[in-house]
Amino acid sequence: MDSKELEKENQRLKAQLASANQQIDYLRQIIAGQKEQLFGKKTEVIEKVVSGQESLFSDEQLTSLQSPDLSVTEVTETKVIKAVRHHSKRKKSGQRTAFFDSLPQVNESEPLSDQTCPNCHHELKKVGTKLVRREVCVKPAELYCKNYYQATYKCENCHPGGKDILINSGTPKALLNHSYLSSSILAQVANYKFNLALPCHRQMKLWHAVGLPVQDKALDRALIKVSQRYLKPLYQALIKLIQCEAVIHMDETPFQVLDSRKANGYFWVTRTTKEFSHHQIGVFHYANSRSGQMVGKILGENYPGIIMCDGYNGYSNRLYPRAKFGSCLVHIRREFIRITKLLKPNQRRQTKAWRAIELLSHVFHTENGLKYQSSKEKLALRKEKIKPLLDQFYDYLVKIEHPMGKLRKAIENAQRLRQRVYRIFENGQVPLSNNAVEQTIRPSTLIRKNCLFAKSTAGAEANAVFYTLVATAKMNQLNPYRYFKYLFEELPNRKTVSLEAYLPWAKVIQENCHQ
Repeated sequence: MDSKELEKENQRLKAQLASANQQIDYLRQIIAGQKEQLFGKKTEVIEKVVSGQESLFSDEQLTSLQSPDLSVTEVTETKVIKAVRHHSKRKKSGQRTAFFDSLPQVNESEPLSDQTCPNCHHELKKVGTKLVRREVCVKPAELYCKNYYQATYKCENCHPGGKDILINSGTPKALLNHSYLSSSILAQVANYKFNLALPCHRQMKLWHAVGLPVQDKALDRALIKVSQRYLKPLYQALIKLIQCEAVIHMDETPFQVLDSRKANGYFWVTRTTKEFSHHQIGVFHYANSRSGQMVGKILGENYPGIIMCDGYNGYSNRLYPRAKFGSCLVHIRREFIRITKLLKPNQRRQTKAWRAIELLSHVFHTENGLKYQSSKEKLALRKEKIKPLLDQFYDYLVKIEHPMGKLRKAIENAQRLRQRVYRIFENGQVPLSNNAVEQTIRPSTLIRKNCLFAKSTAGAEANAVFYTLVATAKMNQLNPYRYFKYLFEELPNRKTVSLEAYLPWAKVIQENCHQ
């Protein structure tokens, strides 16, 4: 083999080694990303560049502002950091006593065992008591049987046809016919499952401990019947109200149903915005599809408002030309954060992804500092203070030359959603992120983890109804147990009262079911 062939072979091996090293680096990034996803911190808050107030100008702006004839001496200030233990503030005097006084009082006095005088052995006389301590005690749950009697009245004066006139009093209707489960028990079952994420099969130990001979399947069937018979009209009323909102959040999360032909069903979740909406509402809708057609089935084919969502292509203007879709800025930032988490801490600050995160951080920081009284004032402030910062972020992305790999995907994702991001300058009610609906979904994911699945579609739809009422009740500062108990007692006997009287923000509901 001559020298030319050896040189070619050497070049080929070098190219092969470079390709192998590149592949190894790529696989290392994948492994680092998987480790970060499984074991890393879930927060997306980045470290501050410096402690204290950040500069109002970027590095490029500072360079352009500096005169070339001006000599600048860099001064480095060293600060000594001292560990200071901050003691928690003491509660205001009287709060503990006021709490004790608000509870039912039980007095206990320990009598003297030997009530004779140790000197003369005469009987002692009690002259007073002294409060030694106060403590809070709990009374364990206990069952009792409530017997409903119907009173019969007889008229002593009238005897038409020689017969007595007998009139019977009325009794409240049962929540479920031929069932001994009362409204209080089913309200607690619903509270355990849909608020505290305790499925019915795990509740059995609690109910058997207090002496209730019931099985989990009976509880599940009762919850489905109650949702179909009494709660569905309330659920549909909440859907109609959310369809009237100008701006809403929307997201979806998977849920398995055993009798469904598909591997996964989905809960589609809509939520009103935290600011400027008429009411605080969160609605869950079960469907066995993630198709974008579900948006129209939930909100109506001609919904004219703005839908804050993520980048999923099911939220499409092709399907819904009248609707406007916003985009979550947190989801856009998340792609850049994932890139920095694959790097070592000392390498992150020199990356383009880190600079993009910093520019978006200025947007969020400025947004949180806005002071306004109405959506119009907020919109004007956004155009004045937020738009230049967001423009700076997108201008920086354009200037990045030849991005590769994950950075390229993050930039393309941000550019693809730019028009949707700028919806915040059309309506001041549009939020920057979709975090509000994700926070609404989060409790349901814990229930899904504990329950694993629903056996039937009817069970999944019942879950959606209960999820909706629990989420909306908590948004309106209601106690879910008290709310369910009130509904289960009143709805079976409702005659002329409108459904609006049972919605979470109704005056009577707030008075009886507040936390």
